[in-house]
Amino acid sequence: MHAALRARPHQPPLGAPAQAARPAPLAHARRIRRPGRPHHPHRRRPPGGGLPDLHRSDPLLKKILFAVLFALTVYLTVRFFSHASGASLGGVLALIGTITLPLWLGLAALTCLFYMLDWIRLRSMLAVLGHPLRFAQGLRLTCVSYFVTSITPSAELHTPAMMFVLGRQGVPIPHALAASVSKSIYMTLWICLVSCLTLTFGHAIPLPAPLQVGLPLLTAPLLGIALLLALMAFFPGPVMRWTERRAGAMKDGGLWQKTLLGIGQSAHAISAIGKSTDVQHLVCHLASVVFLLTYVAIGSLLATHFGFTLTWLQALTIFSTSLMIAYLAPVPGAIGVAEVATSYMLDAALTPQGMAVAVTLRVLCWYLVAVPGALVLAREFRLAGAWKLPKVFS
Repeated sequence: MHAALRARPHQPPLGAPAQAARPAPLAHARRIRRPGRPHHPHRRRPPGGGLPDLHRSDPLLKKILFAVLFALTVYLTVRFFSHASGASLGGVLALIGTITLPLWLGLAALTCLFYMLDWIRLRSMLAVLGHPLRFAQGLRLTCVSYFVTSITPSAELHTPAMMFVLGRQGVPIPHALAASVSKSIYMTLWICLVSCLTLTFGHAIPLPAPLQVGLPLLTAPLLGIALLLALMAFFPGPVMRWTERRAGAMKDGGLWQKTLLGIGQSAHAISAIGKSTDVQHLVCHLASVVFLLTYVAIGSLLATHFGFTLTWLQALTIFSTSLMIAYLAPVPGAIGVAEVATSYMLDAALTPQGMAVAVTLRVLCWYLVAVPGALVLAREFRLAGAWKLPKVFS
């Protein structure tokens, strides 16, 4: 065969009718869709046919669903503890309505001081690391803190939420983690110290038998966390090398790998806080003590108004233990548990007056800022353009 013919193998044989060249597909050509049927070329229809896809459904529908579930949970919790305590919700609200205007003004002033001390504690920890924190920023962080603590059993989302919001304000993630964790641990240790000392050496306060057994178990993880922080504060090098070695064996770019590396990088920041002789370090401890005393003062005013006669040591024992239960109970925000425990310590009969003290105290010093915290966190996520934590921290 001639060499020219061998070079053109696709040419039709001699005598065959010529065929028109096939046009190349246009770049913008689209597959013809069937009318009335959505086109998902890379997605198979899930089993079950017409079941709705919650991941792609209307976001408003999901928000309404979660809001209804949350409201139902709160309602059932209130109904359960109202039945268990014998104090109806209507009776408790009627008692709260007897609080006079001067007392409300005093409670409002103490409540403002209570939340301002939360800002001072975080501000002092960030100041040790060289980061300022304005009052408005601190107030938003305080609201977010109480919200995320109220929706997780053991405040698991507290530190990630603080890291996220502080990171958006320009604070490096390791410094944000170190300041947030140190501030929380300092406060919890002071609360546990005062509560345990007053329960041991102060006036005997009646505690339910399960709570007497459970308190040591609740404080055990706290001691472990405190020891880990001490290890990171005084030996940051070995901690960082261990986290790097463990992270090297994990999938590159994975969430757990980033978490381990973040902990290792935060070891130096925690070490800087733990070894710091800056006056701001002392300010954090003083603010923690005043924070606790402010909570006790609010509880004492409410107890006096509702007819309870307490010595200062009894008040310190009851309300420091109440705050310790609120911090350590493995229930989202200690909802219900803290109220019943506070009422029980005031009066083992669980009277409506005791429940009125407990509910008012918790509303002022916990739930008041939880709803604004949800709005602040939602706004921060929306501005960040991401709604999943792995995507936010990538």
